[in-house]
Amino acid sequence: MPSVNFQGLTIGAEYERPRLAEHWGYRSHHAISRGVITPAGTRYIVLFVTKEKQESLTQYRDFVEGDVLHWEGEERHGSDDRIVRARHNGDEIHLFYRERHHSPFVYLGPITLIDYERRTDAPSRFQFRIEALSGASESDPFEDVERHEGEFRTLDETTRKAIVQSRVGQGRFRRDVLELWGGCAVTGVADHRVLKASHVKPWRDATNEERLDPHNGLALIPNLDTLFDDGLITFDGEGRIRMSDRVDRTVLFGLGVTEEMRLAKMPQRLERYLRHHRRHVFRGPWNDEWGAREEGGDADG
Repeated sequence: MPSVNFQGLTIGAEYERPRLAEHWGYRSHHAISRGVITPAGTRYIVLFVTKEKQESLTQYRDFVEGDVLHWEGEERHGSDDRIVRARHNGDEIHLFYRERHHSPFVYLGPITLIDYERRTDAPSRFQFRIEALSGASESDPFEDVERHEGEFRTLDETTRKAIVQSRVGQGRFRRDVLELWGGCAVTGVADHRVLKASHVKPWRDATNEERLDPHNGLALIPNLDTLFDDGLITFDGEGRIRMSDRVDRTVLFGLGVTEEMRLAKMPQRLERYLRHHRRHVFRGPWNDEWGAREEGGDADG
């Protein structure tokens, strides 16, 4: 009997329908060939959304804009009610999205309905917040900018704007980090829409020069980015992942994080920033065998 769950799936990773069907225990991928599936015996609603569809199919206007999915529902409105009442009923809505037909879907994780327009003569229209792309963080980036406003007064307008944008994940810093890495620094996922470009040495601790340095950034899929920002994972001097003892290994496994993961490369400048992350952000012992080797290293600077 099929058992649909999302353990072992990685947000930001690519999946073909046959692989998902096998993972969930379906005999054939045809069982999940529709745009909306509601697996029996679960509280899940799964959307498979394609922006650019085959010409022979109905041309629904579906697309992602920022962290919002704009989606037109089924022509016969079969799932409209359940989607509208999802939060009330305790249902979870999960999204698989691709830009073009006959390409793999990218798993974007849970989504939340934020607006809808019920229609009878055409597909209803829905808007969902994509949680993995929402950039939620414990610290408010705009508060950080205001807190450091005094540092910017001596800078020219172009530099000041670039530094501010680097904090909110936009502009030159993000572009340079994605260019440096090409894709996720760990998994290789190359779809830039689902990647986060975060500072290794936190923005609040960095100089203005460091805030714009692409070697002070990692391009990561949302799962890894959140764990790295929260100090629940880090990377040692050889680029190997290290996990905090404050997060259960089964949780990490469910997020697709394994001890075999490592950075695709280790630029020399990056290691200096990672040393700061290991010592001041990582929420776990750094002075064990792998950390003790850094005792004699250069201080952060």
